[in-house]
Amino acid sequence: MNVTADALRQLHSIHQSLTDLREQMVRGPKQLAASEANLKRLQENHEANQQTLMQARVQSDERQLQLKTSEDRILDMKRKKNECSTNKEFQTLIEQIAADEMATSVLADEILEIMEKIDGLQKVAEESKTQLGTSQNEFEKLKIQIAENQQILKTELAQSSDGLVQAEKELPADFKLEYERLVKARKDDALTAVENGMCGGCFQMITPQMTNELQMARPVFCKACGRMLYRVEESD
Repeated sequence: MNVTADALRQLHSIHQSLTDLREQMVRGPKQLAASEANLKRLQENHEANQQTLMQARVQSDERQLQLKTSEDRILDMKRKKNECSTNKEFQTLIEQIAADEMATSVLADEILEIMEKIDGLQKVAEESKTQLGTSQNEFEKLKIQIAENQQILKTELAQSSDGLVQAEKELPADFKLEYERLVKARKDDALTAVENGMCGGCFQMITPQMTNELQMARPVFCKACGRMLYRVEESD
């Protein structure tokens, strides 16, 4: 049973090509899924920023209403102060007005702080919206690109598969069983070239007898790793 180095070299190349194509086909959807997960994260982040901004605005509106109510009450008490009939009533209103004006001043400061906070939150929300928009555009472009690549890869995979079938048809019948067993177990790692007298897979030195058998186009397997060996030379 003889099998040429050229035949094994071609088979190894096709198996490596098929493995690479299959890995690329798997890699594309994984890349798209990662991009989609990032898009979802940015969407959730933007929604959270919008929610925080809305809550701050609601809080500001409530404080503004409290301030207006307090200021109206102070104006009303000042009006009543001028209409007091007794000193006690007058003094009570003076004290109440002073207390309310102090509370109103604190409330006004709190509103100012909230408004400054809203300005900051508005900027954060705008930035997250921009990031989300950019990510959405990139995701759509990536989806189209991967879909196109998948079609190309399917075509190349079919061509390589056809090439493998044709190459395997050229193998000697008494060699096919061992070849198929090894390829089933190790895929593209079933074959390797001999370089500088060493197995290209595990880098163990091969024996002189193995070298002679390779030169005679006989099937040779690495005694260390079990790979099917072939010579680097282009011709036998």
